[in-house]
Amino acid sequence: MALTPASISLPAIYVMMVLDAMGDLGMRPPIRQDLLKEYGLTEETLHDPAARVALSSLNSILSTAISHYNPFALAECMGARMKLSSHGFTGFAVMTASNVGEALAIAQKYVALRIEFVSLRLEEEHGTCHLFINDTLNLHPLREAVLLALAYGFYSMGRMATGRKLFARVDLDFPEPPGLLAMTPTRSGLLRFGQPHNRFSFSSSYLDYPLLMADPVALRLALEQCEQEMTQLGRHGNFLSRVRQLIEQGPTDKTGSGFPSVEQVANALHLSSRTLKRQLAQHETSFSELLEDSSKRRAVLLLEDHRLSIEDISERLGYSDLSNFTRAFKRWTGLTPKAYRQSRS
Repeated sequence: MALTPASISLPAIYVMMVLDAMGDLGMRPPIRQDLLKEYGLTEETLHDPAARVALSSLNSILSTAISHYNPFALAECMGARMKLSSHGFTGFAVMTASNVGEALAIAQKYVALRIEFVSLRLEEEHGTCHLFINDTLNLHPLREAVLLALAYGFYSMGRMATGRKLFARVDLDFPEPPGLLAMTPTRSGLLRFGQPHNRFSFSSSYLDYPLLMADPVALRLALEQCEQEMTQLGRHGNFLSRVRQLIEQGPTDKTGSGFPSVEQVANALHLSSRTLKRQLAQHETSFSELLEDSSKRRAVLLLEDHRLSIEDISERLGYSDLSNFTRAFKRWTGLTPKAYRQSRS
């Protein structure tokens, strides 16, 4: 069954985050109560760690919020209210990790427990880390609002977790909405719109930063709970995320190039190739589409490193012929790799 807004629910605490942000911007308490009543919610529900609400309800509440308040002010308030402890056992596991690197690895593995249509991927290139945010459900205005809130929230959560001021470049793949210039973009660094992907880029040195609440015993208990929740969630909730992670795990041959084959991914999931293809079709995608998406994002990232020639990049992506890579990249972006690199410069 494909993921649709009607089939997805999210932790109720995210509704509370939106309502609290509206309160920060001046919403009167009676209006908050009216919204809760309209969607069949109560304050007790919002504070229940196990409670979930329909994604469509959260999107509707957020649409109401955006119709009354500046979306950037709303995103900043939501981001400021983000705490690792708000994200269930996944958040507790992240905050009790030994350092930032371990925390990001945990977030990457268990993010589907909180938001099943989102996956994270961490890549490191020449002293810079890139945390990619991939989503499989394009729901407006929720998507843009969440990504903007994360632009603030990742910074505030990182500062609370490490006790240090962090700097990141934030790339977002949608056009810059009107009204941004009237707001402070982000206190975490450079915010750029209209980029080919959603990602946070920061110094690799951050990975070694210790966390203030590191606790190996609490971490072990939190991870055990995460594993139990993963089992309960089953294959449907995080299936696409796991397929993407397996595709993007990296080289499969001795030359260090290319991506896994459909047979290799199916074997890793203990499925036949035919079953894997059928399950992907139920999610309204295919292995070739996921593979092409990974190739495109990896190509764009590698083209930003001017120490690599276009021929090197073509080989790293597993293309046997440069002309094949050039044709594929032009189909993805409308530009040749050389023209794209020049335009980014």
